[in-house]
Amino acid sequence: MIYWNIKKWIHISIENPFKTMNKLKKIFIPLQRRIIFGGKHIYYPFIYCPKPTYILIRCCDVMWKDKDEAPRYECPPYIWIHLFGINLIFYWTLVDKELDVDDYWEQALWYLYYYEAYSQDSPNIVYARESWPWMYYETKTSCWNDKYLMLK
Repeated sequence: MIYWNIKKWIHISIENPFKTMNKLKKIFIPLQRRIIFGGKHIYYPFIYCPKPTYILIRCCDVMWKDKDEAPRYECPPYIWIHLFGINLIFYWTLVDKELDVDDYWEQALWYLYYYEAYSQDSPNIVYARESWPWMYYETKTSCWNDKYLMLK
């Protein structure tokens, strides 16, 4: 990650927002870009804007935390440009309202970064599905959802 803080009015933080999405493009369904345009009081979760800031450019990959040895999704990949009180945010999300973006990212992150710790094989979506740790309480069946996969 590249981070510059020039004086106290210009902040630039650059990380590749396409890094994780490029790894998933042939396995998981593609995400769609959305745009938020607004003034000073725009609200976007998990984004901190140092004050006073006249120019802010921030690019970030997907954010998650580790909880119980599994990923917990926090924030989508985004590009944020703040120029003298005007905000422009590009972020990526699911288009289908029936699908849950949290589940999408948690399964994708499990496939990319977590299940390999339990396997000596190369990345394999079948093994990732079988090793998924979370289950429905009532039925004791896996809550893995194949609707997020391109290859079903």
